[in-house]
Amino acid sequence: MKFLRFFIISVLVLFAITTFLFSLFPSRISISRIIEISATREKLSTVINNLKTWPYWNKWVSDSTLTNRSITAVAGAVGSHIDCDQFNINILQASMDSLSLVWYKKGGRPFTGKFILIDSPPGQVDLQWMLEFHFRWYPWEKLAAMFYDRQLGPEMETILAALKSYVEKNT
Repeated sequence: MKFLRFFIISVLVLFAITTFLFSLFPSRISISRIIEISATREKLSTVINNLKTWPYWNKWVSDSTLTNRSITAVAGAVGSHIDCDQFNINILQASMDSLSLVWYKKGGRPFTGKFILIDSPPGQVDLQWMLEFHFRWYPWEKLAAMFYDRQLGPEMETILAALKSYVEKNT
């Protein structure tokens, strides 16, 4: 009986210490990548604001394993969305300077994304892509968040390189 009580108390204390330590980790993280593209701001903005062009450069959208993919483009971009079996993407705000999105992953929590166009030398635009995640207090969520940049960063770089190639080829 003493052993069982000691075991239960030890597990509770270990859980409390772990929860406290992980509470020191941030509950929001932002993964960001930037690329310089040789194009006009208008051309680049037109491409990223039109979800119908996304399958040509975004491998997350053009993945062959996706089923039931439909792309609805609305004039002015706000309200446009991509729906498929694994996720939904909705445009919240669009302008010549930025594009804000919300991603709903099936079975997961929504996260936001943003493309920001930054002035660069004439004929070039810097494009910053950010993904922002919010985590609950659960230790396993905060632990997983530590690896998001390492997992998503290289994929974001590949997608941005494909976007650069697509925009520069079609300019």
